[in-house]
Amino acid sequence: MKRAEEVARNSGCVRTDCRWGAIAVRDGKIIESGYNDVVGKIRPCAERGFCVRQQRGIPSGTQREISYCICAEQRMICNAARDGVDLKGAEVYVTGISCTFCVRLMIECGIVRVIQKDAGHNYKNAFSEEIAREGGMELVILNENAR
Repeated sequence: MKRAEEVARNSGCVRTDCRWGAIAVRDGKIIESGYNDVVGKIRPCAERGFCVRQQRGIPSGTQREISYCICAEQRMICNAARDGVDLKGAEVYVTGISCTFCVRLMIECGIVRVIQKDAGHNYKNAFSEEIAREGGMELVILNENAR
C-alpha cells in the first residue's frame, strides 16, 4: 500500500484528500501503476481554479462520468494496455475504495484481488461487492491506518 501511496503523489487533483494511486502486483513484483488525473490535453481543475465535482455538489462515489479526470485504477489499466502488460491474475493495491466502474473494469482484466484502503470517502457499496463476488474477484478493505 505504501507504493500505491507514493504513486498517488503524481495526481494533480486539487482536492489533496482525493489523490489516489493504484499498483498491480504479480508474483511479488509491481507490473503497472496509475494515479487519478486528467487525460490528454484536458485542463486540470487546478488551472480552472475549482473541482467540477465539488462545484456541482456531486457526492463522492457517484456520477463518476462527471469529471475531468480518470480514476487511478483506470489509468493503471490504460497504462497496462499501452505497455503491453497483461493484468490477468494480478493483485491491485488502491489507496481508496474503488468505484463500481473500476471494479467492473478490473474484473474484465482478470484481476483476482483488490486491496483497498478505506480513507473515509464512502465509496464502498454493496453493488460493487456483489459484482466482484460474482465476477470472481476478491475485494479486501483495509482500515485507514493500514500500510
